[in-house]
Amino acid sequence: MILVTIQPSFLPWLGYLEQMALADIFVYLDDVKYTGQDWRNRNRVLDATGKPEYLTVPVRAQAEKLPIKDVRISDDPRWARKIINKLKPWYARAPHTKRYLPRLQAILEGGHELLVDLNYEIMAMLVEAYDIRTPVTRSSEAGIVSTDKNQRLIDLCLHHGATVLYDGAVAADFIDIERFRAAGIEVVFQNYRPQPYDQGGHAFVSHLSSLDTLLWCGDAARDILRASPVPDALPAKGKRA
Repeated sequence: MILVTIQPSFLPWLGYLEQMALADIFVYLDDVKYTGQDWRNRNRVLDATGKPEYLTVPVRAQAEKLPIKDVRISDDPRWARKIINKLKPWYARAPHTKRYLPRLQAILEGGHELLVDLNYEIMAMLVEAYDIRTPVTRSSEAGIVSTDKNQRLIDLCLHHGATVLYDGAVAADFIDIERFRAAGIEVVFQNYRPQPYDQGGHAFVSHLSSLDTLLWCGDAARDILRASPVPDALPAKGKRA
């Protein structure tokens, strides 16, 4: 059984969705401390010239003292309109903007108080668009008490009966593979390689929000998501026919 756990993120990139798609269970890591200037409340898209630009959801002061699940969005109601007013001209030539942008606008203007609730609703839109059917849950529902990074992940895997943790490449900096093996859990690190696609004639820019792929490619974004080779060490759920 493959488990993936990642912090709830704003309009995440394709690699985030690939991990979710290959998992047997996906756990939003919502009870760890919020980090500012990170992917929890921002991501990159392209402007009309093909230059990467950030979209950011403003959060209230002292957010970095809180767990992610408790971080509140700024009281300033103008932030959602600012994001939409950037996206409309930037993606005016993208063939699928009229299909997806109105739904995103409705979500952004939905009056969410908590950042995670906004991100969960956006993820529901992305999961549907990319045809991902993995069951999801939240780490805060598991009652894990350890503050040690490795033990916390081990306990989360054991709680869900997972035998494989499919983690991002950056996790290799702190994962103690032997501790996981001792607990009967294999760790497989992601090596996602985004497939280039047409971004309106500009030079291809990788590692953008998955929204970019949807607006340019529509349903073909599903094949682009799954085009990267799957790690050999990943068991059956992660293998594609």
